[in-house]
Amino acid sequence: YSETPYEAGPNTYDPIAAEQFYAKRPFMVLKRLLRLASLTAVFNTGLLFDWLILGKLFGDDEYTALRKNEPVRAKESLILCQQLGPTFIKLGQALSIRTDLLPELYALELRALQDAVPPFDSTEARTVLKKELGVNNLNTLFETLSEEPVASASIGQVYRGKLRDSQKDVAVKVQRPGILGEIALDLYVLRLLTPIQTKLQNAVDRLETTQEDIDTAVSLVDEWGRGFVAETDYRLEARNTIQFEEFMRKRNLDAVCAP
Repeated sequence: YSETPYEAGPNTYDPIAAEQFYAKRPFMVLKRLLRLASLTAVFNTGLLFDWLILGKLFGDDEYTALRKNEPVRAKESLILCQQLGPTFIKLGQALSIRTDLLPELYALELRALQDAVPPFDSTEARTVLKKELGVNNLNTLFETLSEEPVASASIGQVYRGKLRDSQKDVAVKVQRPGILGEIALDLYVLRLLTPIQTKLQNAVDRLETTQEDIDTAVSLVDEWGRGFVAETDYRLEARNTIQFEEFMRKRNLDAVCAP
């Protein structure tokens, strides 16, 4: 994922550039599609069995089996998001507060993604730090740096440290290697799958699918993707954080702080 169709930033997301980029890399797209299909196959089959076989086929208008199995399926959805990678972890985080879109049990399980995302290897994180900070030994900059992250999220993770020169306690945030390339590929794949998903959803609801339905669904993917790509720009995040703190100080809101 070292090569990307666009750079990190608030206005850099470009689906047209992504189409041109991945048109030259069909095997990369196919590999990701097969990976998504293999990971979601069991979960989707289970849902389909509960809804279609035990519900529709047996005339259960209350969908008893579907509701009965919700706790198990909800836990499976949490594990599935973690297996699918950062893009779907982020999607799970967004859906965890949308009980208008998801059953409550699913939303409650997915809330674990808000503060309990599995970290990536700390050796890899230290390699990134050395490269970005231009040093061969982190001890030249840090008097102490935690061996393991104190927090981990979909895009990066945080270490606690103390600067050698100023003795200041700091939070050191390290981005997952190749994260932008991974996100860009997943967003491209989601744009490919969204028309199919829209048609299937409308078929389930016995509705006719119009081009407007598809365009609206794809535009939602693009809007979400634009924000997600912006989050990979840590310099933008730093500027926003500094500005936020300045505004809070001007308003004498000392209880509200930012790193």
